[in-house]
Amino acid sequence: MEDQPRVRHVLLFYHLEDDTISVMEPPIVNSGCVQGKVLKRHRVPKASQDDGPKDAATASYWHWTDLNVGGSVWLYGRTYQLASCDAFTREFLERHGISVGGEIVVPADPYTQEQTRAMQRQTQDVDGHSPSAVLYQGLDKLGRFLAFDRQVLRFFAVWQDPMDPMHEKRYFKVLFYLADGTMEIQPEYKVNDGHYKYPNLLARQLLPRGGLLPGKADLPSFRDMDCYVAEDLQVGSEIEVLGRRLRLFDCDGFTRDYYAARLGIVQPPSVPTESPAPAPLVQPLPPHNGFGSPEDSLRSCLHLVPRRPCPSHPGPDDRPLRYLVRLNSERPHDLARRFVLSYQTRFGFCTITELGRRNSGREGGRFFGPRLIEKPDSDPMQPQPEYYGPADFAIGSTVVAAGCHFIVVGADLYVYKYVSERKGDFQEELIENLADYMRKEGLLRRDSE
Repeated sequence: MEDQPRVRHVLLFYHLEDDTISVMEPPIVNSGCVQGKVLKRHRVPKASQDDGPKDAATASYWHWTDLNVGGSVWLYGRTYQLASCDAFTREFLERHGISVGGEIVVPADPYTQEQTRAMQRQTQDVDGHSPSAVLYQGLDKLGRFLAFDRQVLRFFAVWQDPMDPMHEKRYFKVLFYLADGTMEIQPEYKVNDGHYKYPNLLARQLLPRGGLLPGKADLPSFRDMDCYVAEDLQVGSEIEVLGRRLRLFDCDGFTRDYYAARLGIVQPPSVPTESPAPAPLVQPLPPHNGFGSPEDSLRSCLHLVPRRPCPSHPGPDDRPLRYLVRLNSERPHDLARRFVLSYQTRFGFCTITELGRRNSGREGGRFFGPRLIEKPDSDPMQPQPEYYGPADFAIGSTVVAAGCHFIVVGADLYVYKYVSERKGDFQEELIENLADYMRKEGLLRRDSE
């Protein structure tokens, strides 16, 4: 077989926590190459060790800002062409202002293709099982201090992604370990919120006060940096974590007691995070068109096809208020006529019923209603005219209904109880007016008020 250039597919891993790079080549059956770990994890200089400086302090190393899809990376005499990246890498670079190019079609290895065709000709089958690349992840082992072991300050934070078109708010728990001053940030999830359940936004470590930018600082040098302390965490303040500004809006009871007893700091009260609901839009009602009652015109505005009002059934507290009224007339035969005005407290309907008298020449029965009674000074063309209510039915007042003037001359005891139990809705003059009538009729004693 003629010698052909080999195309080898590798995975380049850049570790943000310490700026190290490792290269892994996924195993391919019968590739003829030693595969697996091509480059062990360490900081890789940009220049050759023979040409570059020998001092590690002045050496130039590869950084994540130098990596992009479509670019190339020179590592110890080998040039790697970056063809694509995963979703997390693309989102991370774009969040930090780096425009990521489109994916490049990677050509297949000619040698591997030829070997596959040869195996197909011989066995008519190819073993498709290939072990996946193994990712080695170090396990952090943090020491425990005896002074403040198992004492943790817990804050609640909120973050709103400026790049999210839905402006969704994400909630987190900020844990500050008093044992060693490290911090841990855990996301909070809701049922069916559409987010993957990652355990931590930030693993337990020291957090620099200026914000932790991945790959900019080595882990051993965190002790020498200006990191967050307990005094920096207060309700209403913000902390910067991995390019995100988290706002602390609340803390638990132990945290408030610790700040008050040990540090002399009173934590502010909880800050509301939810935006107030917008006020509902109220459609202005048109004026009465003069046809039918104002309620009929209102029903025609609420529906395309007008519907009849559907009043609910009266409840146990819908006992009507009954008043005794007489006609305000100069005719002698009307002076002796008496009527009962019943007022429904739920709908405001008034019904006037005439009391029958023997040998009067008139039969008693319904005289008016039930319906709403508009006040004489009310404008009938308004969407909501003024109607008579219990506040207008004082003893001696006048009620105009069906073109007739009625004078209220009495009321039953339930009217007085109804008004006196709702003193905030009625004036004191009305209550005293009814009380004087009840005492005059002997329905109310002065010592039982």
